[in-house]
Amino acid sequence: MPRFYRATCKISLFAAALLCGGFTAKAATYYVSQSTGDDSLDGLAAAKAGAKGPWKTLTKASIEYKAGDSILLKKGDTWNEEFTPHGSGTPEKPILISSYGQGNKPLIDREDFKQDRIGIRLDNQGGYKIVGIEFARCMTGIYAEYAKGAPTRKYLWIEDCYFHDSLFYGRYEDYPKRKIGLGVCLFSRETDKKIVMQDIMVKNCVFRRLASGFWTNSPDNFNKNASFVYNFANLNFENCLFEEGYQWQLGIRGVIKGSVKNCVTHDVGRGFRSFNGVAGAMFFRCKDWIFEDSEWGFVDIGLGSGDGEAFDFEGNCDNMIMRNCNFHDTDGPGFLLCCYASDGHPNMGIVMENCVINAKSKRPLQPRVRAAIINTTDWTEATWNNCRFYLSKGEGIMAVMDREKDKRSTFKDCFVKNLSAAGSSPKHPAQMTEIAVAAGATGPAFLLDFGRPVSINEFKLKEDPASGISRYIIETWDDKNSQWRSCFNGRGIGGEFVCAIVPQTTSKARLRVIANSKEKAVLTAFDAHNDPLGDPLNVARGGDTPNRPGK
Repeated sequence: MPRFYRATCKISLFAAALLCGGFTAKAATYYVSQSTGDDSLDGLAAAKAGAKGPWKTLTKASIEYKAGDSILLKKGDTWNEEFTPHGSGTPEKPILISSYGQGNKPLIDREDFKQDRIGIRLDNQGGYKIVGIEFARCMTGIYAEYAKGAPTRKYLWIEDCYFHDSLFYGRYEDYPKRKIGLGVCLFSRETDKKIVMQDIMVKNCVFRRLASGFWTNSPDNFNKNASFVYNFANLNFENCLFEEGYQWQLGIRGVIKGSVKNCVTHDVGRGFRSFNGVAGAMFFRCKDWIFEDSEWGFVDIGLGSGDGEAFDFEGNCDNMIMRNCNFHDTDGPGFLLCCYASDGHPNMGIVMENCVINAKSKRPLQPRVRAAIINTTDWTEATWNNCRFYLSKGEGIMAVMDREKDKRSTFKDCFVKNLSAAGSSPKHPAQMTEIAVAAGATGPAFLLDFGRPVSINEFKLKEDPASGISRYIIETWDDKNSQWRSCFNGRGIGGEFVCAIVPQTTSKARLRVIANSKEKAVLTAFDAHNDPLGDPLNVARGGDTPNRPGK
């Protein structure tokens, strides 16, 4: 074949391949290092070599990316600037924001959470995977906004990230005009019933000392005429810790389908006063969620906040299922079922299975009622199956604000027990052994080895007066998967403390001290019990919940 025809054929084949999508640009990996980078380099190498090498600033790295690209920040480095990547990935080829090198997580520290400073900003974008980044003193760590009429975006994965120290709080009815300190916020300007972002995973993340941890929100935040408007879909949380925050650490609005699994929310509301109440979590206008193996505890009304419950279904929440969850140690009720924040539509299809409610209702402020459950209306449709209620002295099972003839709450195979009677059965034989502080640990651990699988539903603790344990975790050994699993997160012990847990079968248990205000951590008792369940509680639909206060 003549050379001219061979060249023509090659050009034609190349053009045809381009038209048919046969050639795609190769995904690139970019590097950013505050300590060794230079914005005059190409960003395409971890170490400098000629014109190649890492960029220095996140401003330089805020360029257009394509599906499959990676932006890696150097471990141990710190930036005080916003990262605004452009472009979108796909669920199959997300744009990755992660790390390289050795040392601590890359840190985006905005240094002043009272200023409107963001860590990573996304604008009408999807297809991002953010892994292993630390965010400190940002007004918002990750902020993603979606415009009215914007196309539906898919896929946002946030894993192994640490969000901390953003306690700015004020009246935020017109958010985002007025702000609040957040770890992550997904904000939709869409007011119609349209999904703007879906398929979101938040996994193995820590949210600490934040006004609120994770929000989904929209301009109709307090609009009572926006019932059943969902802008986000398929939002999932797994193995996350929320602690030492001010207000609800999950503030979830307008999300259809989601899950919360193996998450802990602990120590919320201390030293703080909100204008609209405090809760471990608040869900409003949500549908089709599953909550499993999670815990909400130590929720405080602080300097005079209202509510103080572990969990709040604030209104228009339908088909919400909770299994194997623990709600404990609250100033208000353990659980709030509310419809006052909506246009009168009660929560429907709330199902609680094998859950523990040990609220205590220590100092309710608004409303001034001591009960494990506050239900604003009998029209709320809630089913409690195989749940256990621990009542402190004078605390009731459920208080209903607006009584109706159509009573839709049911209790089946549940039990009610006086907290004062907990731990009355013989303890499981086991010798408590103190384990020295391991490398990287924050305190000692105390081990119980039962020598065989035993069933446990309560622990009873006693602390020496010379000790000052202020934060601890009780874990049980998972024989099947050969790992420890958290079953109770505690804030203090004092003379004696009862930890009611979701029933476990285990051969070992341990208590790990996380924080101690005194020189030594000293336990005088760490006892495991499989205690009697208490009095049966069964109420059919249409019936009244018995007036059975704790003694």
